[in-house]
Amino acid sequence: MKVFRSLIIEAPIDRVWQAVRRFDGVVDWNPGVIGARMESGAPTAIGSVRHLDIADGTQFRETLLAHSDLEHFYTYDIIESPLPCSNYISTHRFLPITEGDLTLGMWSGEFTCNPSDGESLASIVGDQIYRDGMCGLNEYLKGQQ
Repeated sequence: MKVFRSLIIEAPIDRVWQAVRRFDGVVDWNPGVIGARMESGAPTAIGSVRHLDIADGTQFRETLLAHSDLEHFYTYDIIESPLPCSNYISTHRFLPITEGDLTLGMWSGEFTCNPSDGESLASIVGDQIYRDGMCGLNEYLKGQQ
């Protein structure tokens, strides 16, 4: 299954990337994440593992698979989570919008799931994780001005 969400972020790409580039920095801008720590590696090093505590009491463990300061993206997989899926790989990417000095945030994921879980996972991953996370990022950056 593939899930994709995009959002206009009301800040220039350099500010956006500075806020999101650290793999453990998600706790600063994503309202659904209440704790983040590196279990191994550095926050921008390929192969590093992060542990996330989610507001609903669940936990995630994820591996940083790719990271580019030049191209403004990172890719990660999920090692452990409560989501009923496997083979989950996700990319969070940002592109500059030159008119107005804004940023296009794009978050996509691909995973395997039981077809009966597809609709629910599309909502959880696409809306609650991707969309709501990027809305949180936008609000966080507005508060930093």
